Amino acid sequence: MSPDAPVPLVFPCGAIGLVGGWITADVLEMDELVPRFLLAGVTPIVAALLGHYLTPRIGGVWGDGSMAFGAGDGSMAFGAGDGSMAFGAGDAPADGLPWVDAPGKWTRRGPFVAGVLALWAIVVAGVVNGMTIGLVAGPAGMIVGAAFGAVFALPFVPALAVVLIAANRVGRARAGSIVALSDRRAVWAATAAVIAVALQLGSGLAGAAAPDLGRLVAAMGFAVVAGLCALDAMDIARVLKLPRERSGAGDEVAERIAEEIEAGATGVMAAGDDGAAGSAAWSGGKGTGERIDLGLGDEVQVEVVRPTHAYRGAQQIARVVRGNRERAVAALRAGLMRGAGALAIGAALWGEVWK
Repeated sequence: MSPDAPVPLVFPCGAIGLVGGWITADVLEMDELVPRFLLAGVTPIVAALLGHYLTPRIGGVWGDGSMAFGAGDGSMAFGAGDGSMAFGAGDAPADGLPWVDAPGKWTRRGPFVAGVLALWAIVVAGVVNGMTIGLVAGPAGMIVGAAFGAVFALPFVPALAVVLIAANRVGRARAGSIVALSDRRAVWAATAAVIAVALQLGSGLAGAAAPDLGRLVAAMGFAVVAGLCALDAMDIARVLKLPRERSGAGDEVAERIAEEIEAGATGVMAAGDDGAAGSAAWSGGKGTGERIDLGLGDEVQVEVVRPTHAYRGAQQIARVVRGNRERAVAALRAGLMRGAGALAIGAALWGEVWK
């Protein structure tokens, strides 16, 4: 199964840029519509371009904190400290190439270097944004705009850092798995939370142009976070219902099927129905059953049953689960706690705004 592709950061960064540009106009108490809409129009475009630039440079951190070159089975993993390399067993990417050629270019260089480079990119984007807006006032306006852009880029750093940290986890799990889908949702949850908190804080500014609209959008943002947290909670419940040990321990059919999957000899987790069914039949089982990929770890659990009608007398595959149950639950629980923290911050700010 191929590793997960990065989440495009164009829209998250652009949306944060739109909100940030509007709040910046509120801070500067711009009453004229032309400069306000110029600031709120140029900033999201520059921020979206920044997101496009950052997309291939962020992502691919394993659950244990090490950097992953491909983050999928059969890929190359760089250790967190010693620079050693390890090769995982299992499915290599279908095209035989690393994930997006060079996933997480900055991530692979370590958290400190990645953070410094991301900070540099955000400040440069702020300078470009300020110079673009100052262009209407000529060369002098561009110089002043560059200085203002560098200063006003600093509030964007913590906001974008929250999104980039979430995006940094995308790629640690196999594509399409439960953890991978949760990681991708987390990027949008982080974006919604950042926008909601920013609008809540901005609605209390003296120069706020539309505080009621800001509170409405903030409420919608927190509703998105709550909905995505509910999905994580349902995933946790689903994983916890899975058996801790291989069903039918000691059953020769289940053991043989699991061993073949772990050795990469079958296509039960990734191949089409025909190939999977045929391979399973070689081990004495019939059918493909339900396929669940937790995303982290290469353990395989196979549940087989003796059907009462079809394939009488032969074991039938009921469920194939790939991945480590404890690691998946830990990753999902951490995501749920981060979402709950964002909702708690929103609830605290909400009361302050209406005082």
